[in-house]
Parts: sequence; structure tokens; C-alpha cells
Amino acid sequence: MTTALWLALRFPHWPLDSRTGETADGSWLVVETRGSRCFVVAATADAVAAGVRHGMDLADARLRQPDAGVLSRRPAGERAALTRLAGWAWQYSDHVHLACAGEPPYDTAGGSHLVFEIGASLRLFGGRRALRRRIALDLKRFGHRHVAGIDSTPQVALARTRAPRSRARIERAALPLSCLALDAGTLASLQASGFRTLGELLALPPATLMRRYGAALLDDLDRLQGHRPHGLPLYRLPARYRTRHELTGAVVTTQGLVFVLRRVLADLAAFLRGADAAIQHLRLILIHEDDSRTRLDLRLNSPAHDAAHFERVVNDRLTRVELTAPVVEIGLASERLRRREQAQSQLLSEAARPGVEPGAWPAVLDRLRARLGHDAVGWLHAPDAHRPEKASATGDRPPIEAPTGNAMRPLWLYAHPRPIAAPETLTFIAGPERIESGWWDAQAVRRDYYRARDRRGRLLWIYRDLDAARGGPSPYYLHGLFG
Repeated sequence: MTTALWLALRFPHWPLDSRTGETADGSWLVVETRGSRCFVVAATADAVAAGVRHGMDLADARLRQPDAGVLSRRPAGERAALTRLAGWAWQYSDHVHLACAGEPPYDTAGGSHLVFEIGASLRLFGGRRALRRRIALDLKRFGHRHVAGIDSTPQVALARTRAPRSRARIERAALPLSCLALDAGTLASLQASGFRTLGELLALPPATLMRRYGAALLDDLDRLQGHRPHGLPLYRLPARYRTRHELTGAVVTTQGLVFVLRRVLADLAAFLRGADAAIQHLRLILIHEDDSRTRLDLRLNSPAHDAAHFERVVNDRLTRVELTAPVVEIGLASERLRRREQAQSQLLSEAARPGVEPGAWPAVLDRLRARLGHDAVGWLHAPDAHRPEKASATGDRPPIEAPTGNAMRPLWLYAHPRPIAAPETLTFIAGPERIESGWWDAQAVRRDYYRARDRRGRLLWIYRDLDAARGGPSPYYLHGLFG
């Protein structure tokens, strides 16, 4: 049986780091209004180095970092961003808990956090050190500053993220009570009684703790030690991906959307990676200053999950868009998530085209559709029909099964066959191949087809109309050209 091991990730700067797609390089502060005053709740590293601190009055912060940009806090956006990150964490565990700053059990200063069970994944990812390195690299790429803690219960793992750095790896008993998710009134009573560490509290008999502080404290301590189920609500993957991103300012050109879309699509790809999923239909919604909306439907050739591919397709589609008003918000919505499958090219096999990677052609088709329009690119289908003019069609999706045969057919057919005035000038190479069909729909044909070469060396596909032959000379028609 695998020993439970929980990894907690606390994000002390989440009000800012959750908005990395909105902020370019530079110094930034996120502020929260309380009454008539504004207080700093998050700042970039350079602002922190200049002396800006959590809870500092905005006026004081500006004295230390006068060039910093200022953003108002958006709790709903923080929650949405943390939920997307929980989807990313699903690649490591399906036991994921998340909570934003200000939500129980921590106060506003505690920071938003994720905590998930990693014990069952250690072998899959090469051990604890390799897994931690992988997670840290992902979070660095996302721009999310974090503090990590690991323990056998989620509550203690979270407590370790709140401990001073010098004490983060100490024995569980030495953890300060101030790091634990205890009721504020109970914590104050314990500290007033002289308790400072978890070990001091656990040294008391349970009956004494019950009499002095009530059953709720005993329940909390049992969960801390793993004697009771952790009781934390777990995140569940949605059936569809939905997200909205407010912009820091109105954007008037599609080129100005590129930076924020890169972050938005990277979040989508991270979510899909965690969910082991892919999508084939994506809707991008540009919400304008006047509350109008521009909807861009992107139907991909095959299920995809790669951020770079999404970005190329979206950018190609944006080249055909003219903004009717400044954009202030971006929405993204997917169809139902699909189980990710190994990408395989359905157009050309490696044996047929050694230089083409499997899966490359569907990506090219996605970009062509984005640039030219969805209906401008289709798949060639071969209906079960003998009349050549009805034996091919285009469709929105690849054919499930393409019929095969030995008869040679030209790739190019004339929509209206052309009469041949002097068939005697042609050199007949092969034929006749008789085609009789269509008697059931009043469009019957009786033809003998030949392959012939003209004086210019072109290989032609011609036919002799047998029905017309009854009333006189048999007319010949040019129906197609071979390559």
C-alpha cells in the first residue's frame, strides 16, 4: 500500500501572479480598497526589493516604487486562475484541493494554495526530487511564485508552507501553532495559555483539551495527524473548459491581443495536459468596451492540446478580424473535453512521405482554415457511385473509409464535359471501360471511357456517349485530365 504524501503549494503573491497574462515587464502593485484607503496585497519582486510590503498603504508604497503600475484586486479572477491551475495539477493526482486567500481556513494574508496527493505518482515521475523539479519548472514558466511543503497529511503540508523558511523542514511537533489552520478564537486562547508549538499541544491528554477547548480542536488535531479523513473538498474536472480574462486596459488592434492570448492559451494547454484531454472546437470571444462581442469559432482538424498550435491557429484567424470597438475582456470556451489520443496523420503516412511527421498535416489544415475560412478547406470523399461526376465530394471531416480500386482515374474532372471535334487526332492508349448507371434517378448514362493522348502530349480521359450513338455518329467528350 502506498504511503500518502501531500504536496502543498502556497502562492503568497497570487493577486498579482494570477494575472501574468495581463502584465508585461515592469513594476506592478495590486491593491485592495478598505473604506477610503487602498492597501497593497501583492507586488512584483522589484517592488518588494524596494521595500513594498503586504498591507502597506498605497501612498507609502508609491514613495518606495513611484513608477509601479497599479491594479485593483479581482477575487473572482484569482479564483478562476487557481481553478485552471488545479486542472494542471490533475496530471499528478486526482486528489486536488484548492482555496483562495480569504477562504477558510486561512486569512487574507495566508495566500491562495493548492494541495494534492503525490505519493501514488512518485514512481511514475522518477521520485520525489524529480517530481518537485518538474512542478517547480512548470510554475516558474507560468510566472507563479510559490512556497512548497510536503507531509503525510494535507493540513501539515499546508502548515509547512506558512512556517518561516528556516523552520519549514523541522519535525512536525516543532511547527508553530500560528501556522496551523485553527479557529482564530481557539488559536488566541491557546497562545494566551502559553502554547507555541504543535508538540506542546499534543502532549496534553485529549480529555483535557476537550474540556478546555472543545471537540472541534480535537477533530482538527486528529486530521493533522491523519487519524481522521482530511475533510477537504476536492476539485473535479469540468466537462468543458471555460474562462474569462479582463484586460488591464482597452486594446484597439488584434496585434495588441497577442501577448495576453499567449498566456490564455498556455493556461488552456496546461489544463488539458493535467486532464489528459484534447479539444477539437474552440470559441474565442472578444468582449468590447461597448459590451458587444466578436465570436471566433475555431474547428480543428483533429483533437489538439498544444499551446503553440493553438496560438498559431488563433493568430492566423485574427488576421481576418477587424475590431469594431476596443477589447476589454477575452473569453475562451471549448467543446466537451476528449480523451487525448496519440496523434496520427490521416493524410500521408511516413512510408509515403518520409519527410513528413505524423500529425503535421492536420495542424497545417487547421491554420489554412483559420486564415481562409472554415468552408474553404475540406476533405475529399469518394461516395459509392459509378458516374464519375458523382463519385467525388468534399466534406468537413476526414472520410471514415476511402474505397480503393484498380481503375485509373484523373484527379481533375471538368464540371461540364467538352465535346471533341476530331477524335481521330488522338492516340488511344487504353479502353474501353464501360460505365452504365443512374437509370433510377432519370440521369442515366451509358459511356465507354478511354485513356488517350493528344498532340501536345497530355493524357486525357475521354468517353463515347453510347446513347447519342443511336441517332448518328457517336460523339466523344473530354471528361478529365491526368496529371
